[in-house]
Amino acid sequence: MVARIVGDTVDEPSFIHSVVGLDLNDDLYTIVKKDYDLVRDTLLDPSQGFDALTGHMGYYIQPRTKGAGHGSTSRAFYARKRFLREFIKI
Repeated sequence: MVARIVGDTVDEPSFIHSVVGLDLNDDLYTIVKKDYDLVRDTLLDPSQGFDALTGHMGYYIQPRTKGAGHGSTSRAFYARKRFLREFIKI
């Protein structure tokens, strides 16, 4: 995993903070898989679907709007700080 420090705007440079190996051990893997399954099940549920995805979902990994979210409907997966703390010093 490559961790980088991003500037406040797109015009500011970003810097590599660290590069670390990522090993999803049994407990960590179980939680990440649970986060994935929650998103997958939400998408497959006809009463919920894509519009039900929210940044409040997931313990380590969350689906949320890409960027600032001003009217965007696209989603991406983001690692929460508690997940990153497992691998890097932040």
